[in-house]
Amino acid sequence: MLMKKIFYLFILVVFAQAIHAQSTSKNYEYRNASWYNGKDFTNGTWYIVNGTLSKKAPAKIDSVVDLLGRWVIPPMGDVFSASVADNPAASSTLKLYLDEGVFYLQVLSNTQEGRTAVQSMVNTAKTPDVLFANGGITCSLGYPFLKYEGPAQGVKNPQQWTAKYDQIKTGNKMLGNGYWFVDNKTALEANWTKIKAQKPDVISIYLLDVQKNGGKAGKGLTEDMAKLVVKKAHKSDLRVFAHVETAEDVALAIKLGVDGLANLPGHNWDGSGDAKQYTLSDDDLKKLAKKKIPVATLFSHAQGNANAAVQEFHLKTIKRLFDQNVNLVLGSDDPQRTGRVELNYWFNLGGLGYDKLLKVMCENTPRAIFPKRKIGKIEDGYEASFIVLSDNPLVNILKIRAISFKVKNGKVIN
Repeated sequence: MLMKKIFYLFILVVFAQAIHAQSTSKNYEYRNASWYNGKDFTNGTWYIVNGTLSKKAPAKIDSVVDLLGRWVIPPMGDVFSASVADNPAASSTLKLYLDEGVFYLQVLSNTQEGRTAVQSMVNTAKTPDVLFANGGITCSLGYPFLKYEGPAQGVKNPQQWTAKYDQIKTGNKMLGNGYWFVDNKTALEANWTKIKAQKPDVISIYLLDVQKNGGKAGKGLTEDMAKLVVKKAHKSDLRVFAHVETAEDVALAIKLGVDGLANLPGHNWDGSGDAKQYTLSDDDLKKLAKKKIPVATLFSHAQGNANAAVQEFHLKTIKRLFDQNVNLVLGSDDPQRTGRVELNYWFNLGGLGYDKLLKVMCENTPRAIFPKRKIGKIEDGYEASFIVLSDNPLVNILKIRAISFKVKNGKVIN
């Protein structure tokens, strides 16, 4: 029986690839499948007409693909990918993302060299579509200064950064590349033209315990400077994602009108002390939901020391986000792995509805990365990009790994 299923799968993939290899301008019918509708699955037939999805059959159908009862979902995304730019193994990572059904990536921290190195590998018919934020905007010696300047000064081991801080802090090799220092309006005015000249797709700012430590080394922007940066970015039609540390930072980010949160407070908590400083108020959750601000958790960052208290806090927080209808998205910020690391952490927490997780990965995240594109849904007029699964992810969310084949913009890809 197993060999028979494998044989039929092989025939299905080969057939689909063969018909699409002819021309993406032709019309195709995909029948006998369960299609994701944003909540669960609906049996039916969909058509690809000029690279877009259509529920209505065109006058002429060039080829028919019988999906043999499989499940179809929109491609997934990672709103905070850190394993593509500035990674010598970028090509392998991009292939891994694609193999996992992830078509949309957002890089919230990169150098110009890192972006240039992968630019030709992305945004093609057979690779993920990627946006880059370039260098993060922070205060003098604020994060991510050490992340980029340490290696640039010859100190590659992060564990040695503190001991050699006096040496590293005098360097500025990566200033205006991996990071930007903005301490006052004059600095912002002087740097903004340079920032725009690097053509960022999105802006990345750091709000790290602003009320107590804004503008201090190792932290991030002051409230006044963050406000000016957000205003500048929006005037330039650039979205802003904020990195935060405390619940007060989240409240400030909402007040400033940021377009997304790159993480949540407590994402790297070790369980010591009181979790109150990381706990979002019900009022802020309602504001996040009302404004539909994309929110990544990055809770997998704590998995190395995620004791019972940490896991309980993370699970409770995610449930509160779902209960308040906050626009939860998936992000990983892992320099070596894909977004799968965050999903696996959520899965291991238990108690989270697979229908909600599937919506996060297939709908919320892609649309948070490319809000102006018609992606993240199986609907008329949307891009004909989808993943064909051999098992139902609502029975087990990890079944999203059971990929039969993938279609991007109307064309089957390996």
